[in-house]
Amino acid sequence: MDYNKLTKKQSGIVFLIVYVFSMVIALLVVSFGKNNNLNPIATMLIADIIMTFIVFLVGSVLKNASLYDPYWSVIPPFILFVWIVFYFKTINFATILLLVSILFWATRLTVNWWKNWKGFEFQDWRYDSLKERNERIYPITNLFGIHLIPTLVVYIQMINVYRTLEIASVNLIFIIGFIIAIIAPVLQYVSDKQMDVFRLENKGNNRTINVGIWRFSRHPNYFGEILFWLGLYIMYFSNIMRIDINIIYPIFMILLFLCISIPMMENKLKNRPGYIEYQSEVSVLIPLPRKPQK
Repeated sequence: MDYNKLTKKQSGIVFLIVYVFSMVIALLVVSFGKNNNLNPIATMLIADIIMTFIVFLVGSVLKNASLYDPYWSVIPPFILFVWIVFYFKTINFATILLLVSILFWATRLTVNWWKNWKGFEFQDWRYDSLKERNERIYPITNLFGIHLIPTLVVYIQMINVYRTLEIASVNLIFIIGFIIAIIAPVLQYVSDKQMDVFRLENKGNNRTINVGIWRFSRHPNYFGEILFWLGLYIMYFSNIMRIDINIIYPIFMILLFLCISIPMMENKLKNRPGYIEYQSEVSVLIPLPRKPQK
């Protein structure tokens, strides 16, 4: 069967089948862990890796690593729901705020992915770039670089969510974290909308965006993503009020964007007309006042 010829709706059904199957397997793993008194965080980590491996295997069969693309936003709320149902059972106000923030973020990101998804003839340009660099080791790059590393970086953020569930109570700092976690996807939505309008108005013209939030940050959507996970960490921090080892987790998320995602995007855009000048004037991540022209 030529999966590249599937319609968008048919492709969506394939996604649904693969993800539901992987979640069912994950539920079996968590159920086994619960029944045998295994550590909940370690048990869910194993389940998360198994789900990732299933998506990787099916994506390899389809010859399209973009089967993994919605994993980033679909799996965190699933993990949260599983933890609540299997290990906590009761829901307080803090838990509700956690659910709202993660569901709000996940819904926006997943809807945005679906809007831009073109079907299995499309694969993320970053994956194509990695394959072109060294096709011989691409299966290893695909498994670890495209699938497992992002899964692990997101999962360690969820450890802070689990710890928050254990001790969650609402205070002023918790509310600040919640507000940040809500503002973050709003920022992403606005920046994505501005990009969509810019592309529509400049169709066929390879110009550099320099409007709206993009006048003050070259990657406001990435900034919003980092901001979301920082918001969740602040919710965790609000109940311990000290810096502990868990601060490392959002730092890893920041490094993922600063050391991998942003450099790859910048390398792609560097030959676009006006981009070098844009780089010299506009902050790479945090929206800041523009630097004066030289």
